[in-house]
Amino acid sequence: MIKVPISIVVYARPTRANGMSFCAFDLTALRLVALAIDYTIFLDWFTPPGAEDPLPPF
Repeated sequence: MIKVPISIVVYARPTRANGMSFCAFDLTALRLVALAIDYTIFLDWFTPPGAEDPLPPF
């Protein structure tokens, strides 16, 4: 929970990364993408076949 705000701050102001390597922030970004993909797959696992979205699109 702490790494996400820190990575946003460091991308905005690189001088704030005291002693932290930049690969840590890149790995955090990759983890966030992987989490979003995994969450989508997890929701598709529970969705019955042929089900439609009950909410209208934008």
